[in-house]
Amino acid sequence: MSEGRSESLRRQQACLAAELRSAGKTWVEAAEVFQTRFRLNPRVALRAVRGWSQAQAAEEWNRRWPHEPKTFKNFSYWEIWPGKSGHSPSQDNLVRLAQIYECSVADLLTDLPSFRHLDSAAGTAVAVSSGSTSGAPSGIIMPGEAETLLHDLLGRHTGTEAGAPQTADVTGLFDRPEEIDFGKLAQVIVMWMQRIPHSSARRDMLGKLTAALAVAAAAPLVELPGMADRANAASVPEVSRFDPATVAHCEAMMPHLRKQGDVLGAASTLPSALTYRRIAEQQARVAPPGLPRDRAVAVYAELTQLAGWLCFNMGDYGAAQRLYDDARAAAHEARAVELVTYVLCTMSHLATWQGKPRVGIDHAVAAASWADQSGSPYARAYAADVAVRALTADGQAARSQDFLDREYAALQAAMSDQGPHQSWWYFYDESFYWSTSAQNALKFHPAEKVLAATDKALHLRDQGNLHERSFRLLFRAEAFARQQNIGLACQTITEVVELTQVNSSRRIEQRVRELRRGLEPWRRTRGVRELDQAIRAYRSQPAD
Repeated sequence: MSEGRSESLRRQQACLAAELRSAGKTWVEAAEVFQTRFRLNPRVALRAVRGWSQAQAAEEWNRRWPHEPKTFKNFSYWEIWPGKSGHSPSQDNLVRLAQIYECSVADLLTDLPSFRHLDSAAGTAVAVSSGSTSGAPSGIIMPGEAETLLHDLLGRHTGTEAGAPQTADVTGLFDRPEEIDFGKLAQVIVMWMQRIPHSSARRDMLGKLTAALAVAAAAPLVELPGMADRANAASVPEVSRFDPATVAHCEAMMPHLRKQGDVLGAASTLPSALTYRRIAEQQARVAPPGLPRDRAVAVYAELTQLAGWLCFNMGDYGAAQRLYDDARAAAHEARAVELVTYVLCTMSHLATWQGKPRVGIDHAVAAASWADQSGSPYARAYAADVAVRALTADGQAARSQDFLDREYAALQAAMSDQGPHQSWWYFYDESFYWSTSAQNALKFHPAEKVLAATDKALHLRDQGNLHERSFRLLFRAEAFARQQNIGLACQTITEVVELTQVNSSRRIEQRVRELRRGLEPWRRTRGVRELDQAIRAYRSQPAD
Protein backbone atom coordinates (compact mmCIF):
# COMPACT_ATOMS: atom_id res chain seq x y z
CA MET A 1 0.00 0.00 0.00
CA SER A 2 1.40 3.42 -0.93
CA GLU A 3 2.01 6.07 1.73
CA GLY A 4 -0.91 8.13 0.42
CA ARG A 5 -3.37 5.26 0.60
CA SER A 6 -2.06 4.29 4.05
CA GLU A 7 -2.64 7.82 5.31
CA SER A 8 -6.14 7.82 3.81
CA LEU A 9 -6.91 4.55 5.58
CA ARG A 10 -5.68 5.95 8.91
CA ARG A 11 -7.89 9.00 8.51
CA GLN A 12 -10.84 6.78 7.63
CA GLN A 13 -10.23 4.63 10.70
CA ALA A 14 -9.86 7.68 12.95
CA CYS A 15 -13.17 9.13 11.73
CA LEU A 16 -14.97 5.83 12.16
CA ALA A 17 -13.55 5.34 15.66
CA ALA A 18 -14.66 8.83 16.68
CA GLU A 19 -18.15 8.20 15.29
CA LEU A 20 -18.48 4.87 17.09
CA ARG A 21 -17.27 6.26 20.42
CA SER A 22 -19.57 9.27 20.16
CA ALA A 23 -22.42 6.80 19.61
CA GLY A 24 -21.60 5.19 22.95
CA LYS A 25 -19.82 2.09 21.65
CA THR A 26 -17.30 0.42 23.96
CA TRP A 27 -13.75 -0.16 22.73
CA VAL A 28 -14.61 -3.83 22.22
CA GLU A 29 -17.78 -3.02 20.24
CA ALA A 30 -15.90 -0.51 18.12
CA ALA A 31 -13.11 -3.02 17.51
CA GLU A 32 -15.67 -5.57 16.31
CA VAL A 33 -16.74 -3.05 13.66
CA PHE A 34 -13.09 -2.60 12.67
CA GLN A 35 -12.65 -6.38 12.38
CA THR A 36 -15.53 -6.60 9.92
CA ARG A 37 -14.83 -3.48 7.90
CA PHE A 38 -11.04 -3.67 7.64
CA ARG A 39 -10.64 -7.47 7.95
CA LEU A 40 -8.45 -7.22 11.06
CA ASN A 41 -7.87 -9.81 13.72
CA PRO A 42 -9.01 -8.75 17.23
CA ARG A 43 -5.53 -7.84 18.50
CA VAL A 44 -4.94 -5.47 15.60
CA ALA A 45 -8.47 -4.08 15.75
CA LEU A 46 -8.28 -3.25 19.46
CA ARG A 47 -5.12 -1.26 18.80
CA ALA A 48 -6.25 0.36 15.55
CA VAL A 49 -9.55 1.55 17.00
CA ARG A 50 -7.55 3.73 19.41
CA GLY A 51 -5.53 5.15 16.56
CA TRP A 52 -2.29 3.73 17.88
CA SER A 53 0.59 2.45 15.81
CA GLN A 54 2.46 -0.57 17.12
CA ALA A 55 5.16 1.79 18.41
CA GLN A 56 2.60 3.90 20.25
CA ALA A 57 1.08 0.78 21.81
CA ALA A 58 4.56 -0.22 22.96
CA GLU A 59 5.00 3.25 24.49
CA GLU A 60 1.76 2.79 26.44
CA TRP A 61 3.02 -0.58 27.66
CA ASN A 62 6.39 0.85 28.73
CA ARG A 63 4.68 3.70 30.59
CA ARG A 64 2.80 1.19 32.71
CA TRP A 65 5.51 -1.48 33.08
CA PRO A 66 8.90 0.16 32.52
CA HIS A 67 10.69 -2.78 34.16
CA GLU A 68 9.46 -5.10 31.35
CA PRO A 69 9.78 -2.96 28.21
CA LYS A 70 8.40 -3.96 24.82
CA THR A 71 9.02 -2.67 21.33
CA PHE A 72 6.82 -2.44 18.26
CA LYS A 73 8.30 -5.79 17.18
CA ASN A 74 6.73 -7.52 20.17
CA PHE A 75 3.33 -6.17 19.19
CA SER A 76 3.93 -7.16 15.59
CA TYR A 77 4.72 -10.76 16.57
CA TRP A 78 1.63 -10.99 18.80
CA GLU A 79 -0.61 -9.56 16.11
CA ILE A 80 0.68 -11.85 13.37
CA TRP A 81 0.20 -14.92 15.57
CA PRO A 82 -1.10 -17.60 15.05
CA GLY A 83 0.53 -17.12 11.66
CA LYS A 84 3.83 -18.89 11.09
CA SER A 85 5.99 -15.79 11.63
CA GLY A 86 4.13 -14.73 14.78
CA HIS A 87 4.85 -15.45 18.44
CA SER A 88 2.15 -16.32 20.94
CA PRO A 89 1.84 -13.87 23.85
CA SER A 90 2.21 -15.38 27.30
CA GLN A 91 -0.71 -15.43 29.71
CA ASP A 92 0.79 -12.50 31.64
CA ASN A 93 1.25 -10.52 28.44
CA LEU A 94 -2.34 -11.20 27.38
CA VAL A 95 -3.58 -9.90 30.73
CA ARG A 96 -1.56 -6.73 30.29
CA LEU A 97 -2.74 -6.25 26.72
CA ALA A 98 -6.31 -6.58 27.95
CA GLN A 99 -5.59 -3.93 30.57
CA ILE A 100 -4.17 -1.53 27.97
CA TYR A 101 -7.08 -2.03 25.58
CA GLU A 102 -9.72 -2.14 28.36
CA CYS A 103 -11.12 -5.48 27.27
CA SER A 104 -11.13 -9.10 28.42
CA VAL A 105 -8.45 -11.62 27.54
CA ALA A 106 -11.11 -13.52 25.57
CA ASP A 107 -11.73 -10.42 23.42
CA LEU A 108 -8.13 -10.67 22.23
CA LEU A 109 -8.53 -14.27 21.09
CA THR A 110 -11.86 -14.41 19.27
CA ASP A 111 -10.14 -15.41 16.01
CA LEU A 112 -8.83 -18.67 17.47
CA PRO A 113 -10.65 -21.99 16.98
CA SER A 114 -12.89 -23.62 19.57
CA PHE A 115 -13.36 -27.35 20.00
CA ARG A 116 -16.42 -27.47 22.21
CA HIS A 117 -18.18 -29.52 19.57
CA LEU A 118 -15.88 -32.48 20.31
CA ASP A 119 -17.39 -32.82 23.78
CA SER A 120 -19.85 -35.73 23.61
CA ALA A 121 -22.01 -33.97 26.20
CA ALA A 122 -22.38 -30.85 24.09
CA GLY A 123 -26.00 -29.89 23.47
CA THR A 124 -27.64 -28.69 20.31
CA ALA A 125 -29.19 -25.45 21.57
CA VAL A 126 -28.22 -22.51 19.44
CA ALA A 127 -29.57 -19.55 21.33
CA VAL A 128 -28.96 -18.23 24.82
CA SER A 129 -32.27 -18.41 26.61
CA SER A 130 -33.88 -15.39 28.18
CA GLY A 131 -32.96 -16.81 31.56
CA SER A 132 -29.29 -17.23 30.75
CA THR A 133 -26.77 -16.02 33.26
CA SER A 134 -23.95 -15.88 30.76
CA GLY A 135 -24.19 -12.15 30.33
CA ALA A 136 -24.95 -12.51 26.63
CA PRO A 137 -28.03 -10.80 25.22
CA SER A 138 -31.04 -13.05 24.73
CA GLY A 139 -31.23 -14.63 21.29
CA ILE A 140 -27.53 -14.27 20.44
CA ILE A 141 -25.87 -17.44 19.21
CA MET A 142 -22.60 -18.11 20.99
CA PRO A 143 -19.70 -19.63 19.01
CA GLY A 144 -19.60 -22.91 20.96
CA GLU A 145 -23.30 -23.54 20.51
CA ALA A 146 -23.03 -22.58 16.84
CA GLU A 147 -20.34 -25.16 16.27
CA THR A 148 -22.35 -27.79 18.10
CA LEU A 149 -25.45 -27.21 15.98
CA LEU A 150 -23.54 -27.22 12.72
CA HIS A 151 -21.79 -30.46 13.61
CA ASP A 152 -25.13 -32.00 14.44
CA LEU A 153 -26.58 -30.85 11.14
CA LEU A 154 -23.66 -32.40 9.31
CA GLY A 155 -23.65 -35.71 11.16
CA ARG A 156 -21.46 -35.17 14.21
CA HIS A 157 -22.64 -38.52 15.60
CA THR A 158 -21.83 -40.52 12.49
CA GLY A 159 -18.37 -41.40 13.79
CA THR A 160 -16.49 -39.31 11.23
CA GLU A 161 -13.59 -37.09 12.10
CA ALA A 162 -14.28 -33.49 13.00
CA GLY A 163 -13.88 -31.29 9.97
CA ALA A 164 -14.95 -34.03 7.58
CA PRO A 165 -18.50 -34.99 8.58
CA GLN A 166 -20.89 -36.90 6.37
CA THR A 167 -24.18 -35.49 5.16
CA ALA A 168 -26.80 -36.17 7.82
CA ASP A 169 -30.50 -36.91 7.56
CA VAL A 170 -31.92 -33.56 8.66
CA THR A 171 -35.40 -33.87 7.21
CA GLY A 172 -36.76 -34.05 10.74
CA LEU A 173 -35.77 -30.44 11.22
CA PHE A 174 -38.38 -29.44 8.64
CA ASP A 175 -41.33 -31.38 9.98
CA ARG A 176 -42.59 -28.26 11.72
CA PRO A 177 -41.52 -25.06 10.00
CA GLU A 178 -42.26 -22.96 13.07
CA GLU A 179 -39.37 -24.74 14.80
CA ILE A 180 -36.83 -23.64 12.19
CA ASP A 181 -35.10 -20.30 12.60
CA PHE A 182 -33.27 -19.66 9.34
CA GLY A 183 -31.81 -16.45 10.74
CA LYS A 184 -30.03 -18.40 13.46
CA LEU A 185 -28.96 -21.04 10.97
CA ALA A 186 -27.42 -18.29 8.83
CA GLN A 187 -25.52 -16.96 11.85
CA VAL A 188 -24.21 -20.48 12.44
CA ILE A 189 -23.04 -20.69 8.83
CA VAL A 190 -21.26 -17.33 8.98
CA MET A 191 -19.56 -18.00 12.31
CA TRP A 192 -18.49 -21.50 11.30
CA MET A 193 -17.09 -20.19 8.03
CA GLN A 194 -15.07 -17.57 9.89
CA ARG A 195 -13.69 -20.09 12.39
CA ILE A 196 -12.42 -22.78 10.01
CA PRO A 197 -8.96 -21.58 8.96
CA HIS A 198 -8.42 -23.72 5.85
CA SER A 199 -10.44 -22.92 2.76
CA SER A 200 -10.61 -26.55 1.56
CA ALA A 201 -12.11 -27.76 4.85
CA ARG A 202 -14.49 -24.81 4.93
CA ARG A 203 -15.57 -25.43 1.37
CA ASP A 204 -16.21 -29.11 2.06
CA MET A 205 -18.18 -28.31 5.22
CA LEU A 206 -20.40 -25.72 3.57
CA GLY A 207 -21.01 -27.95 0.57
CA LYS A 208 -22.21 -30.78 2.79
CA LEU A 209 -24.46 -28.41 4.74
CA THR A 210 -26.03 -27.10 1.54
CA ALA A 211 -26.69 -30.61 0.25
CA ALA A 212 -28.19 -31.81 3.53
CA LEU A 213 -30.57 -28.90 3.91
CA ALA A 214 -31.58 -28.84 0.25
CA VAL A 215 -32.70 -32.47 0.52
CA ALA A 216 -34.82 -31.56 3.55
CA ALA A 217 -36.35 -28.46 2.00
CA ALA A 218 -39.49 -30.13 0.63
CA ALA A 219 -40.28 -32.12 3.77
CA PRO A 220 -43.14 -29.86 4.98
CA LEU A 221 -45.12 -30.83 1.88
CA VAL A 222 -45.88 -34.22 3.39
CA GLU A 223 -48.07 -32.48 5.97
CA LEU A 224 -50.58 -31.53 3.28
CA PRO A 225 -53.61 -33.72 2.49
CA GLY A 226 -52.80 -36.32 -0.15
CA MET A 227 -49.05 -35.65 -0.15
CA ALA A 228 -47.75 -38.05 2.50
CA ASP A 229 -47.44 -41.11 0.25
CA ARG A 230 -46.29 -39.42 -2.94
CA ALA A 231 -42.78 -40.16 -4.14
CA ASN A 232 -42.62 -36.88 -6.02
CA ALA A 233 -43.54 -33.95 -3.75
CA ALA A 234 -43.69 -31.61 -6.74
CA SER A 235 -46.68 -33.56 -8.12
CA VAL A 236 -49.80 -31.99 -6.60
CA PRO A 237 -53.04 -34.02 -6.54
CA GLU A 238 -56.16 -32.46 -8.03
CA VAL A 239 -58.73 -31.22 -5.53
CA SER A 240 -62.44 -30.52 -5.84
CA ARG A 241 -63.16 -29.18 -2.36
CA PHE A 242 -62.03 -25.97 -0.71
CA ASP A 243 -59.98 -26.60 2.41
CA PRO A 244 -59.31 -23.52 4.64
CA ALA A 245 -56.65 -25.48 6.54
CA THR A 246 -54.66 -26.00 3.34
CA VAL A 247 -54.81 -22.28 2.54
CA ALA A 248 -53.72 -21.50 6.10
CA HIS A 249 -50.82 -23.93 5.76
CA CYS A 250 -49.68 -22.21 2.55
CA GLU A 251 -49.87 -18.84 4.31
CA ALA A 252 -47.83 -20.15 7.21
CA MET A 253 -45.16 -21.56 4.90
CA MET A 254 -44.49 -18.34 2.98
CA PRO A 255 -42.26 -16.66 5.61
CA HIS A 256 -40.44 -19.95 5.98
CA LEU A 257 -39.82 -20.20 2.24
CA ARG A 258 -38.67 -16.59 1.97
CA LYS A 259 -36.11 -17.03 4.72
CA GLN A 260 -35.04 -20.37 3.28
CA GLY A 261 -34.30 -18.56 0.02
CA ASP A 262 -32.31 -15.91 1.88
CA VAL A 263 -30.15 -18.49 3.63
CA LEU A 264 -29.92 -21.50 1.30
CA GLY A 265 -30.47 -19.89 -2.08
CA ALA A 266 -33.08 -19.74 -4.79
CA ALA A 267 -32.47 -23.12 -6.43
CA SER A 268 -33.08 -25.08 -3.22
CA THR A 269 -36.25 -23.11 -2.49
CA LEU A 270 -37.96 -22.73 -5.88
CA PRO A 271 -39.33 -26.31 -6.19
CA SER A 272 -41.20 -26.01 -2.90
CA ALA A 273 -42.42 -22.51 -3.73
CA LEU A 274 -43.80 -23.68 -7.08
CA THR A 275 -45.51 -26.64 -5.45
CA TYR A 276 -47.21 -24.46 -2.86
CA ARG A 277 -48.17 -22.05 -5.63
CA ARG A 278 -49.90 -24.90 -7.49
CA ILE A 279 -51.73 -25.92 -4.31
CA ALA A 280 -52.89 -22.34 -3.72
CA GLU A 281 -54.00 -22.06 -7.35
CA GLN A 282 -56.21 -25.13 -6.96
CA GLN A 283 -57.69 -23.82 -3.72
CA ALA A 284 -58.46 -20.47 -5.37
CA ARG A 285 -60.23 -22.25 -8.22
CA VAL A 286 -62.57 -24.21 -5.95
CA ALA A 287 -63.02 -21.59 -3.22
CA PRO A 288 -66.51 -20.17 -2.72
CA PRO A 289 -67.03 -16.51 -3.74
CA GLY A 290 -66.33 -13.75 -1.27
CA LEU A 291 -63.66 -13.67 1.44
CA PRO A 292 -62.57 -17.33 1.11
CA ARG A 293 -61.79 -16.90 -2.58
CA ASP A 294 -60.14 -13.50 -2.09
CA ARG A 295 -57.92 -15.02 0.59
CA ALA A 296 -56.94 -17.99 -1.58
CA VAL A 297 -56.23 -15.77 -4.59
CA ALA A 298 -54.10 -13.46 -2.43
CA VAL A 299 -52.10 -16.46 -1.18
CA TYR A 300 -51.62 -17.58 -4.79
CA ALA A 301 -50.48 -14.07 -5.73
CA GLU A 302 -47.92 -13.92 -2.94
CA LEU A 303 -46.51 -17.37 -3.74
CA THR A 304 -46.33 -16.37 -7.41
CA GLN A 305 -44.39 -13.23 -6.49
CA LEU A 306 -42.05 -15.32 -4.36
CA ALA A 307 -41.44 -17.73 -7.23
CA GLY A 308 -40.72 -14.74 -9.47
CA TRP A 309 -38.22 -13.38 -6.94
CA LEU A 310 -36.43 -16.73 -6.80
CA CYS A 311 -36.28 -16.88 -10.62
CA PHE A 312 -34.93 -13.31 -10.62
CA ASN A 313 -32.07 -14.33 -8.34
CA MET A 314 -31.38 -17.39 -10.46
CA GLY A 315 -30.96 -15.14 -13.50
CA ASP A 316 -34.12 -16.27 -15.31
CA TYR A 317 -35.46 -12.77 -15.88
CA GLY A 318 -38.06 -13.83 -18.44
CA ALA A 319 -39.68 -16.28 -16.03
CA ALA A 320 -39.47 -13.70 -13.25
CA GLN A 321 -41.30 -11.15 -15.40
CA ARG A 322 -44.06 -13.59 -16.31
CA LEU A 323 -44.55 -14.60 -12.69
CA TYR A 324 -44.58 -10.98 -11.52
CA ASP A 325 -47.22 -10.11 -14.14
CA ASP A 326 -49.34 -13.03 -12.95
CA ALA A 327 -48.84 -12.04 -9.31
CA ARG A 328 -49.90 -8.45 -9.97
CA ALA A 329 -53.06 -9.55 -11.79
CA ALA A 330 -53.96 -11.97 -8.99
CA ALA A 331 -53.30 -9.39 -6.28
CA HIS A 332 -55.60 -6.94 -8.08
CA GLU A 333 -58.24 -9.66 -8.39
CA ALA A 334 -58.03 -10.25 -4.63
CA ARG A 335 -58.17 -6.49 -3.99
CA ALA A 336 -54.99 -6.85 -1.95
CA VAL A 337 -53.76 -3.28 -2.34
CA GLU A 338 -50.63 -3.61 -0.22
CA LEU A 339 -49.64 -6.78 -2.06
CA VAL A 340 -50.15 -4.97 -5.38
CA THR A 341 -47.70 -2.35 -4.12
CA TYR A 342 -45.15 -4.97 -3.15
CA VAL A 343 -45.37 -6.76 -6.50
CA LEU A 344 -44.97 -3.48 -8.41
CA CYS A 345 -41.90 -2.71 -6.30
CA THR A 346 -40.31 -6.03 -7.21
CA MET A 347 -41.13 -5.39 -10.87
CA SER A 348 -39.36 -2.04 -10.61
CA HIS A 349 -36.33 -3.75 -9.11
CA LEU A 350 -36.26 -6.32 -11.91
CA ALA A 351 -36.45 -3.65 -14.65
CA THR A 352 -33.72 -1.53 -13.06
CA TRP A 353 -31.43 -4.53 -12.67
CA GLN A 354 -31.88 -5.36 -16.36
CA GLY A 355 -30.69 -1.91 -17.35
CA LYS A 356 -34.17 -0.44 -17.91
CA PRO A 357 -34.29 2.22 -15.18
CA ARG A 358 -37.05 4.27 -16.82
CA VAL A 359 -39.32 1.23 -16.82
CA GLY A 360 -38.26 0.80 -13.21
CA ILE A 361 -39.32 4.40 -12.51
CA ASP A 362 -42.73 3.75 -14.10
CA HIS A 363 -43.33 0.77 -11.84
CA ALA A 364 -42.07 2.69 -8.80
CA VAL A 365 -44.47 5.57 -9.49
CA ALA A 366 -47.36 3.12 -9.80
CA ALA A 367 -46.25 1.41 -6.58
CA ALA A 368 -46.20 4.76 -4.76
CA SER A 369 -49.78 5.48 -5.87
CA TRP A 370 -51.05 2.15 -4.58
CA ALA A 371 -48.95 2.51 -1.41
CA ASP A 372 -50.78 5.73 -0.56
CA GLN A 373 -54.08 3.87 -0.90
CA SER A 374 -52.85 1.00 1.28
CA GLY A 375 -52.10 3.24 4.25
CA SER A 376 -49.03 1.11 5.04
CA PRO A 377 -45.84 3.03 5.92
CA TYR A 378 -43.85 -0.04 4.87
CA ALA A 379 -45.45 0.10 1.42
CA ARG A 380 -44.68 3.83 1.10
CA ALA A 381 -41.09 3.35 2.26
CA TYR A 382 -40.34 0.45 -0.07
CA ALA A 383 -41.98 2.16 -3.04
CA ALA A 384 -39.66 5.12 -2.41
CA ASP A 385 -36.72 2.72 -2.05
CA VAL A 386 -37.14 1.14 -5.49
CA ALA A 387 -37.65 4.63 -6.94
CA VAL A 388 -34.28 5.65 -5.47
CA ARG A 389 -32.57 2.71 -7.15
CA ALA A 390 -34.23 3.34 -10.52
CA LEU A 391 -33.49 7.08 -10.42
CA THR A 392 -29.91 6.39 -9.33
CA ALA A 393 -29.41 4.03 -12.26
CA ASP A 394 -30.87 6.71 -14.56
CA GLY A 395 -28.36 9.27 -13.26
CA GLN A 396 -30.93 11.54 -11.62
CA ALA A 397 -29.04 12.71 -8.53
CA ALA A 398 -31.49 15.33 -7.22
CA ARG A 399 -34.63 13.24 -7.68
CA SER A 400 -33.01 10.15 -6.20
CA GLN A 401 -32.03 12.15 -3.11
CA ASP A 402 -35.58 13.48 -2.85
CA PHE A 403 -36.98 9.94 -2.85
CA LEU A 404 -34.30 8.84 -0.40
CA ASP A 405 -35.58 11.52 1.98
CA ARG A 406 -39.15 10.32 1.40
CA GLU A 407 -38.08 6.78 2.16
CA TYR A 408 -36.46 7.81 5.43
CA ALA A 409 -39.58 9.67 6.56
CA ALA A 410 -41.81 6.68 5.75
CA LEU A 411 -39.33 4.36 7.44
CA GLN A 412 -39.57 6.35 10.67
CA ALA A 413 -43.35 6.00 10.54
CA ALA A 414 -43.03 2.27 9.94
CA MET A 415 -40.60 1.82 12.85
CA SER A 416 -42.90 3.72 15.22
CA ASP A 417 -45.93 1.68 14.15
CA GLN A 418 -46.39 -1.03 16.76
CA GLY A 419 -49.29 -2.68 14.96
CA PRO A 420 -49.09 -5.86 12.87
CA HIS A 421 -47.73 -5.70 9.34
CA GLN A 422 -47.60 -8.05 6.38
CA SER A 423 -45.06 -10.86 6.67
CA TRP A 424 -43.35 -10.03 3.38
CA TRP A 425 -41.91 -6.85 4.90
CA TYR A 426 -39.68 -8.94 7.16
CA PHE A 427 -36.61 -7.90 5.16
CA TYR A 428 -37.28 -4.18 5.24
CA ASP A 429 -35.83 -2.12 8.07
CA GLU A 430 -33.38 0.73 8.66
CA SER A 431 -30.47 -1.41 7.47
CA PHE A 432 -32.18 -1.77 4.09
CA TYR A 433 -32.46 2.01 3.83
CA TRP A 434 -28.73 2.37 4.47
CA SER A 435 -27.98 -0.30 1.89
CA THR A 436 -29.91 1.70 -0.73
CA SER A 437 -28.10 4.85 0.46
CA ALA A 438 -24.80 3.07 -0.21
CA GLN A 439 -25.96 2.15 -3.70
CA ASN A 440 -26.91 5.77 -4.32
CA ALA A 441 -23.59 6.99 -2.92
CA LEU A 442 -21.67 4.71 -5.30
CA LYS A 443 -23.17 6.71 -8.15
CA PHE A 444 -22.98 10.25 -6.81
CA HIS A 445 -20.71 10.50 -3.75
CA PRO A 446 -17.16 9.69 -2.56
CA ALA A 447 -16.22 6.19 -1.44
CA GLU A 448 -16.10 7.29 2.22
CA LYS A 449 -19.84 7.90 2.18
CA VAL A 450 -20.43 4.46 0.68
CA LEU A 451 -18.38 2.82 3.43
CA ALA A 452 -20.19 4.75 6.15
CA ALA A 453 -23.55 3.65 4.77
CA THR A 454 -22.54 0.00 4.42
CA ASP A 455 -21.21 0.02 7.98
CA LYS A 456 -24.64 1.04 9.21
CA ALA A 457 -26.40 -1.42 6.91
CA LEU A 458 -24.28 -4.35 8.07
CA HIS A 459 -24.42 -3.58 11.76
CA LEU A 460 -28.07 -2.62 12.09
CA ARG A 461 -29.17 -6.05 10.92
CA ASP A 462 -28.14 -9.53 12.00
CA GLN A 463 -26.44 -11.93 9.61
CA GLY A 464 -29.58 -13.91 8.94
CA ASN A 465 -30.16 -12.68 5.38
CA LEU A 466 -27.10 -13.98 3.56
CA HIS A 467 -28.43 -12.64 0.26
CA GLU A 468 -28.64 -9.03 1.45
CA ARG A 469 -25.40 -9.30 3.39
CA SER A 470 -23.57 -10.41 0.24
CA PHE A 471 -24.77 -7.42 -1.78
CA ARG A 472 -23.84 -5.00 1.00
CA LEU A 473 -20.36 -6.45 1.17
CA LEU A 474 -20.05 -6.03 -2.60
CA PHE A 475 -20.98 -2.34 -2.27
CA ARG A 476 -18.18 -2.06 0.27
CA ALA A 477 -15.74 -3.87 -2.01
CA GLU A 478 -16.48 -1.46 -4.86
CA ALA A 479 -15.85 1.48 -2.55
CA PHE A 480 -12.50 0.01 -1.47
CA ALA A 481 -11.58 -0.50 -5.12
CA ARG A 482 -12.35 3.15 -5.86
CA GLN A 483 -10.00 4.13 -3.05
CA GLN A 484 -7.46 1.77 -4.63
CA ASN A 485 -7.39 -0.23 -1.41
CA ILE A 486 -7.06 -3.31 -3.59
CA GLY A 487 -6.22 -5.68 -0.74
CA LEU A 488 -9.37 -4.80 1.21
CA ALA A 489 -11.47 -4.93 -1.96
CA CYS A 490 -10.22 -8.43 -2.75
CA GLN A 491 -10.66 -9.65 0.83
CA THR A 492 -14.24 -8.39 0.87
CA ILE A 493 -15.12 -10.02 -2.46
CA THR A 494 -13.50 -13.24 -1.22
CA GLU A 495 -15.75 -13.15 1.84
CA VAL A 496 -18.77 -12.98 -0.48
CA VAL A 497 -17.46 -15.80 -2.65
CA GLU A 498 -17.04 -18.01 0.42
CA LEU A 499 -20.33 -16.98 1.98
CA THR A 500 -22.30 -17.65 -1.17
CA GLN A 501 -21.21 -21.22 -1.62
CA VAL A 502 -24.20 -21.90 0.61
CA ASN A 503 -26.43 -19.23 -0.94
CA SER A 504 -25.38 -18.04 -4.35
CA SER A 505 -27.38 -16.48 -7.15
CA ARG A 506 -26.73 -15.45 -10.72
CA ARG A 507 -27.10 -11.84 -9.65
CA ILE A 508 -24.38 -12.19 -7.02
CA GLU A 509 -22.20 -14.05 -9.50
CA GLN A 510 -22.72 -11.25 -12.01
CA ARG A 511 -21.64 -8.56 -9.54
CA VAL A 512 -18.57 -10.58 -8.49
CA ARG A 513 -17.54 -10.91 -12.14
CA GLU A 514 -18.06 -7.19 -12.77
CA LEU A 515 -15.96 -6.22 -9.76
CA ARG A 516 -13.24 -8.68 -10.71
CA ARG A 517 -13.06 -7.19 -14.21
CA GLY A 518 -12.55 -3.79 -12.62
CA LEU A 519 -9.52 -5.17 -10.75
CA GLU A 520 -7.81 -6.33 -13.95
CA PRO A 521 -5.12 -3.56 -13.80
CA TRP A 522 -3.98 -5.11 -10.50
CA ARG A 523 -4.21 -8.74 -11.64
CA ARG A 524 -0.57 -9.42 -10.70
CA THR A 525 -0.96 -8.24 -7.11
CA ARG A 526 -1.17 -10.73 -4.28
CA GLY A 527 -4.71 -9.70 -3.36
CA VAL A 528 -6.14 -10.29 -6.84
CA ARG A 529 -4.26 -13.57 -7.24
CA GLU A 530 -5.71 -14.83 -3.95
CA LEU A 531 -9.17 -13.66 -5.01
CA ASP A 532 -8.85 -15.60 -8.27
CA GLN A 533 -7.82 -18.69 -6.32
CA ALA A 534 -10.89 -18.35 -4.09
CA ILE A 535 -13.19 -17.93 -7.09
CA ARG A 536 -11.76 -21.05 -8.71
CA ALA A 537 -12.02 -23.04 -5.49
CA TYR A 538 -15.50 -22.01 -4.43
CA ARG A 539 -17.03 -21.96 -7.89
CA SER A 540 -15.85 -25.42 -8.87
CA GLN A 541 -19.44 -26.55 -8.38
CA PRO A 542 -22.34 -24.97 -10.28
CA ALA A 543 -24.04 -22.03 -8.60
CA ASP A 544 -27.78 -21.66 -8.23
